[in-house]
Amino acid sequence: MFAGGARALTSSPLRLSEYQKQDWQIEDGLPDNNVRMIAQRPDGLLLLATGSGLSTFDGQHFHSLPIVVGGLVDNEAINAVLPEGNDDLWIGTDGSGILHLTASGTVPISEQAGFHNERIRTFYRDAQGVLWIATQNGIERFVHNHLEAVAGAGMISGDITTPFAEDGHGGMFFITSSGLYHWQGGKVQRYPVGRSASDTEVAVYRDAAQRIWVGTMTHLVQLVPRKCVLCGEAPVFDPMVRATLASPITGLLGNSAGDLWMGTRHDGVWRFAADGLSHWGSRNGLPDDAIRTLFMDDEQNLWVGMLSGGLSRWHKGALAPFGEPEGFHASYAANVFADSRGDLWFGSWGNGLFRRHNGQLIPASPPGMPITTAIRALAEDQKGRMWIGTWFDGIYSYDGHSYRHYLLGNESPGNAVSSILADSHGGLWVGTYTGVLYFPQGQPDQRNRRQFVETKLITCLIEDKDGSILVGTSSGLYRVRDGTVSAVSGLPHPYVLSLVLDSGGYLWAGTKAGGIVAIRQDHAVALPGNVNAPTQPVSTATEDQDGHLWLGTYRGIVRLTVAELHAVIDGRQHPLSVVILGKADGMRSSECGGPSKPSSALQPDGTLWFATTKSFVHTTDVAEKLGTISPAATITGWTLSSDPDAADTETRTGDSRIELEAGQPDILFFFNAKLLSNPAHVEYRYRLTGYDAEWTNTRAHTARYRRLPPGTYRFEVQARAGGEDWTSPVSTVEVKQRPYFYQTWYFAAGLCLVVLALATQLFRRRLQLMKGRIGIVLEERNRISRECHDTLMAGFAAISWQLEATSKLFRDSDSSSTPAAQSCELARSMVSHCQAEARRIIWDLRDADEMTNLLSRALGRVLEANPLQESFKTTFEVEGEEQPLAPGCVHHLVCIGQEAVSNAIRHANPSRILILLRYEADSLSLSIYDDGHGFQGSEANSSRRGHFGIPVMEERARKIGGTFRLQTSAEAGTEVTVKVSFNAARQSLRQEHHVIRWIGI
Repeated sequence: MFAGGARALTSSPLRLSEYQKQDWQIEDGLPDNNVRMIAQRPDGLLLLATGSGLSTFDGQHFHSLPIVVGGLVDNEAINAVLPEGNDDLWIGTDGSGILHLTASGTVPISEQAGFHNERIRTFYRDAQGVLWIATQNGIERFVHNHLEAVAGAGMISGDITTPFAEDGHGGMFFITSSGLYHWQGGKVQRYPVGRSASDTEVAVYRDAAQRIWVGTMTHLVQLVPRKCVLCGEAPVFDPMVRATLASPITGLLGNSAGDLWMGTRHDGVWRFAADGLSHWGSRNGLPDDAIRTLFMDDEQNLWVGMLSGGLSRWHKGALAPFGEPEGFHASYAANVFADSRGDLWFGSWGNGLFRRHNGQLIPASPPGMPITTAIRALAEDQKGRMWIGTWFDGIYSYDGHSYRHYLLGNESPGNAVSSILADSHGGLWVGTYTGVLYFPQGQPDQRNRRQFVETKLITCLIEDKDGSILVGTSSGLYRVRDGTVSAVSGLPHPYVLSLVLDSGGYLWAGTKAGGIVAIRQDHAVALPGNVNAPTQPVSTATEDQDGHLWLGTYRGIVRLTVAELHAVIDGRQHPLSVVILGKADGMRSSECGGPSKPSSALQPDGTLWFATTKSFVHTTDVAEKLGTISPAATITGWTLSSDPDAADTETRTGDSRIELEAGQPDILFFFNAKLLSNPAHVEYRYRLTGYDAEWTNTRAHTARYRRLPPGTYRFEVQARAGGEDWTSPVSTVEVKQRPYFYQTWYFAAGLCLVVLALATQLFRRRLQLMKGRIGIVLEERNRISRECHDTLMAGFAAISWQLEATSKLFRDSDSSSTPAAQSCELARSMVSHCQAEARRIIWDLRDADEMTNLLSRALGRVLEANPLQESFKTTFEVEGEEQPLAPGCVHHLVCIGQEAVSNAIRHANPSRILILLRYEADSLSLSIYDDGHGFQGSEANSSRRGHFGIPVMEERARKIGGTFRLQTSAEAGTEVTVKVSFNAARQSLRQEHHVIRWIGI
């Protein structure tokens, strides 16, 4: 009935020790160390059923998921959970039966069906959509919203966690405390497969390959269907024992590779795979040997829930370690080399040399070499010979059959073979602490050797594409070409750690300054500072088969793209796509390499190996997917609290648009990305469009904004795995910050209207005030003119009459030529002039007409007001296009014209007076011509002594920036001309502080 023995399922998987493992207990935020079941929601979050209720886990943070039943929050122990949507959960409690949690509320399924105080063990949804439930009372089915019991099978104890498996033909295998049963068409039949009465069946599982597995108290059994099943008969299976275990199986789980994982009650985790049966328990570091549940998420991470050990995640990283747990018994890894035969050579510090041949690790230290000898250098020549350099025991060669030992003559504890290079011409280069030795025949020969770069400590050697040899030392980089040594300049640090020649012919060097530099001929070219290049010292570098350059640094392994490096060094590329791998990716130590060379190697199958301070590490198939899987960011919620951890913080979710009240001080966004395998490597960038000018990069899961100005914004967030490009979708949410009332446009418009109305009212009041003031001024001017006319003019008239009478007495007595008569005549002339000026002033004071800036209009009014114009002919002409003038300028020109006309009337006895106003492009001229008798120059001078009209006219012309000209002769008439430049008039009038300014009336 049984077929024994184990056989391979698929190709050899990773060893259990090579999985990356991380544990969480209560101290790490886990609600309870008793994890009873694990599931995954469609959004990627894990659901954890624990002794303290239900919680979610995103790979970094735990959040309690409260269950509300009848208006009360129930956090009792949860045994099972089955998610069918983010807000659609079937929950199995440890006393309240089945709860169906939906967006509209929680429905107590068991109590509504009359099943009270039930303890649910687990759920299973079959291909027909029927929900199977394992309870302490037995098996139940939920069909068409009806809960029914399956009789005849017995109760189910709490340590049974994997009780269901479909048979593929409409039937169901299930486990109870009595063993394995089969259900078909409503009939239940016992289906024992245990080898004895004590070997009870405790778990059943159907994997993705449709294989049915049964776990018993001591065995793993596979149910193999008979061929007769194809005839349409009832299914019949033959049990075949695949493995024997020392503890009852509590859980069964398969993965995509075909491996079968088993959790046990008292002996940790077991795996049945291509390499046979393997085990991992508390002796290996597992927190607890009592396994309650196993779960494989959509990223193929294995999650282990334990009875008291909490939660553990097993992850297949991009790197896998190779050290003591994997069979490499060496305390310190030195170097690694892949030869042309497909073998791997591992050098150590103090444990000799090892060779991996056909998957087997074989000690390969040369005979006679002390086992404690440190392996410093490995190389292979064109003949396939391996060369092994040691600290102070010379070098060894291995031709595939035997070893040969060579001494260099400088062996000492203070010297060592630090690097070996077999060039393309058959020569052998051996780097030491005191220079590099060159053997043209390809093997050490003391009679035929040359030494270069003497007294230098050699760190690395490489052959360039032109056949020259680059020699890295602790004090610089040198090139040996045709026996001549030249130094390479421009290194950021003289200590050279590594050299590598990529497939494109570009040579790169790593120094203690950090990062790498390109070597162009005999000069080093550094990468630009803004391209995201690595800054840690690079101890080794190797190119893979896909065009990537892998750098071993003191802080992990860095992967770059060779094509991008070429573009950057040639000045054609944006920042580099950098992937950084460390302990979270499978390394036991992030520090790579050391002084031994080479400390990295590439196997023909594409696997890369690196030496670290804690054993070796190699790439896995996950490394090939780096850069192809970009986690998508989602906005998980937002809150208005400035403290997201406060007890009263309300986190809101599911909003496509957020509206903030006016004056809201803070808004905090929450976001996440599903990458359960290594969530710490997820990087985010976010921005608030309309507010942020650029993206903000972060590894946190929150973004806070304070006191946003009113407006409409859009919050955007994007995720990527560390070092990859930003290619994942952008998650967005609209944000509207409402303004205060005084920040609205209608408030601003209303305020403008109010200001305009107030300005208009003020202008009107100002206008009324100034009109009143001008009225007062005009009234005062009229009063002054009346007083002057009634008093001053009367006095001038009396004096004039008296002087006229006195002059008449002098003329009648023939004494007109006496000094007294002349003095009297002078006084009479002065009084006559003062009378004329006083009349003009009184006329000006009483002129209440509107002020004008047109000179022709003002002159016309003055000429019309002359009472003597009937005794002579007056002609007034205007030439050119008239320009408006300032009132002050008009006043002075009118006064000049009035004085000239008055002088002609009083002194020249004219028959005709011509007033000519001529406008030119930049000036004007005013001419007053009369045909009177004129006067001689001497008479003009005497007139100037007795009359003041001419000096006054000259002064007025000067005030407005003009020129005054007087032309006269006896019996030839007189011409007075004033010429004024427009610019000069404006400048002179600005200086007149006594002119009343225009005030907007």
